[in-house]
Amino acid sequence: MKYHLILENAAGEQADLSTTANRYMMSKVTGLDPPGATISTATYATMNGSKLNRAFLEKRNIVISFEMRGTGIEKRRHKLYRVAKPSEYIKVYYRTSNIDVYAEGVVETCEPSRFDMPVSGQISILCPDVYFYSTQDTIVQHSSIVSGFKFPFAIAEKPGVPLGVYQMDSSITIQNNGDPIGMEITMEAKGGTVSTPTIYNADTGAYLRITGNILEGDKITITTKHGHRTVTLTRNGVSISIMNRWVSGSEWLELPTGESHFYITALLGLKYLIVTFRHTDAYLGV
Repeated sequence: MKYHLILENAAGEQADLSTTANRYMMSKVTGLDPPGATISTATYATMNGSKLNRAFLEKRNIVISFEMRGTGIEKRRHKLYRVAKPSEYIKVYYRTSNIDVYAEGVVETCEPSRFDMPVSGQISILCPDVYFYSTQDTIVQHSSIVSGFKFPFAIAEKPGVPLGVYQMDSSITIQNNGDPIGMEITMEAKGGTVSTPTIYNADTGAYLRITGNILEGDKITITTKHGHRTVTLTRNGVSISIMNRWVSGSEWLELPTGESHFYITALLGLKYLIVTFRHTDAYLGV
């Protein structure tokens, strides 16, 4: 299987470890499969077996074994030192004919063996975030006003051309090709005030509701990814947390694998509401 593996540091400098045999040659890469789980159980005298207390995934450990051949080995070794600095941020890009993803982590070790022939070495990377993410985001937007402009553009005298179409359907479908993951939802008001918008998951009945008004020019951003959940309001360039406007009973809507169906309502001003869903396909193993 043909693949590409590239390391990138915080400054954007890259080392391509999948180029050719006279530069870097990969001999083994581990840590691309789903990370192991830690499972905690308790045993009771009154029951057979044991009771599950909790289960969670450990951090990902990517270990890259490589060889360097040909000329200019010392320069390439020092380039690795610059890109893969222990204790510093690193991004790992991995691409095949079917997938194009990256993982983020911190370099644990970078250890070439300078006196062996051929020169070999190993880079160990710890990733607290266990997922590989697609390099392309998926963005789906819902607006009650659908643009009527098309190009090339010419307006006939009769019957004319609509500049926009009012859309009565408030449903939306989102496709997630990866593992279950959270998303970023933004709500904006264009042309008027929106009161108490609600997003319903049509498949499960769960909902997410923000009380109060969204004024024209406001932007509410909701992040539902586990471990990064926030609700913020940006008004006149200033962002503040508005968790106090989170309605009790609301859920942090996430995306299971496959299609998800949502619909949008508001107490007032639904036609002014623009909702944008953004997510990145995430994979536990590649």
